[in-house]
Amino acid sequence: MRANIIKGVLLGILLLGFTSSGVVLADGGGKNCSNQGTWFGVADPMQGDMTLTGWIVSVTGMSSNRGLNVIEWPDFDATLGLNFPPFDQAHHISSMRGVWERTGGKTFNYSFTGFAYNDSNERVYIATVSGQVTLVDDCNYEYITAYMEVFAPGDNPFLADPIFFTPLPDHWGQRAPLAFPD
Repeated sequence: MRANIIKGVLLGILLLGFTSSGVVLADGGGKNCSNQGTWFGVADPMQGDMTLTGWIVSVTGMSSNRGLNVIEWPDFDATLGLNFPPFDQAHHISSMRGVWERTGGKTFNYSFTGFAYNDSNERVYIATVSGQVTLVDDCNYEYITAYMEVFAPGDNPFLADPIFFTPLPDHWGQRAPLAFPD
């Protein structure tokens, strides 16, 4: 009988330990911000400039730790302001698709890959953009760093070395709110 009481107490302590860690992790272990949703590029929300910059990103995931993303930036300058091949031939960039992964409570790494086309819709290069996202201001804005690698149009960007790389300007995003008309 005494052995059963001791086993019961030990089992209770063990279950209490599991419950306590569950309470500690209930907020996601520091994951109190989610990057999942739709984001629109804005000029600088921290300075009150909410001017839209032209890009839209959809971020999805089966968990709060990793997932998929798609960016559309129809007015992105595919030439990057460069007047030599292949950039001077680039007319537009496709939607870019990629992945993201949480690196901290409000920080994430990401990468996207897409194609640049000339005005005849022939591929002129492949681009991969990667960087970091930090959620700020109650998780409704994101501060983004970006780095672009360019690959030859016939290369596999997951295996080949880039033919060009450049940092892109840091920029901001605003979470799309759920809004209904009055």
